[in-house]
Amino acid sequence: MKITLQDVARQAGVSVTTASLVLSGKGKISTEVSKRVLQAAKSTGYQRKNYYKISSTNRSHFISVLYHLSWNYEWLFMHPFFKHLEEVFLQQNYYMVQMEAITPKNSEERFRSIIASRAAAVCSLHFIDTDLFEMLEQVGIPVVIINNSNVQDRYHSVCVDDFQGAYEGARHLIELGHRNIAYLEYQRSDVPTVVTDRYIGFKKAIEEYQLPFPAMWRATVSDVNDIEELREKLSRLFKKENEITAVFAHDDYIAAKMISVLNEIGIRVPQDLSVIAPGDTIAYEEPFSPQITTMSINTALMGNLAADLALHLLNEQVEDIRVLKVKQQMIDRGSCIPCGD
Repeated sequence: MKITLQDVARQAGVSVTTASLVLSGKGKISTEVSKRVLQAAKSTGYQRKNYYKISSTNRSHFISVLYHLSWNYEWLFMHPFFKHLEEVFLQQNYYMVQMEAITPKNSEERFRSIIASRAAAVCSLHFIDTDLFEMLEQVGIPVVIINNSNVQDRYHSVCVDDFQGAYEGARHLIELGHRNIAYLEYQRSDVPTVVTDRYIGFKKAIEEYQLPFPAMWRATVSDVNDIEELREKLSRLFKKENEITAVFAHDDYIAAKMISVLNEIGIRVPQDLSVIAPGDTIAYEEPFSPQITTMSINTALMGNLAADLALHLLNEQVEDIRVLKVKQQMIDRGSCIPCGD
């Protein structure tokens, strides 16, 4: 028996007009209603001429890459992702469409923009919108998340191994003879998993070597751009009795700000304090940038892997969620020296 639009509307509990608007990607329909209609269409097996459903015969050769810039510095970090995604896509005759996930837009508006772009697949760089991703996958558009591990249990993802990077970075300081090591971080509501994983990796190295780590040696800044708050936290951290000789920072962005503040109070890096951080988010080729030893994030490799995964999902039915973790590698820029040197 042929499934009609009326059947879809009835199952979703909406009017036929609403169901038609959702399935054609038109109109301003709420995310909740859109999800119901798309789920009803999927469960009933409904097909219509204008219903955007990926298949080997109607697939376009466009792949959308969603991104959102929280801070200006992020563009420097993101650029290699775009470069390597595009290189892999072009090799297979796919064209990348960059789409900034503008904050005021809701999931339904983003969904309609992607449908209008005729995207065969979507890669989302750092940005998370689970309602959007669910709607996309319900109409057969595979989604790959890049550099955000918050939803790795639900969506195909290519992530950084933040636990490993922090563990090996802390061990590097320990092997240089440092025993009093502080930890500096900032709150990141967009990626809480990264904050947790890096701290746990650091703490594992500290515990393995049975080193002291009082609670006061973990400094958390609520806003990474609030220099006054950072200055106040550092003044507590670097009291003489603490005898801290090294700092593991959450990333090199806050590490650079920390070094600037420490210069004001006469603490020099690396002469008085060794510093290491995950990242490579700042422009190290610029003469004004502090040279920080980092646990580098291989953005080129992650871009290549994400592009390969997206293309694979277009060509094969994959039932299980695939998560690829990329190790961080240390780049020594001289901000860590042996303790006592």
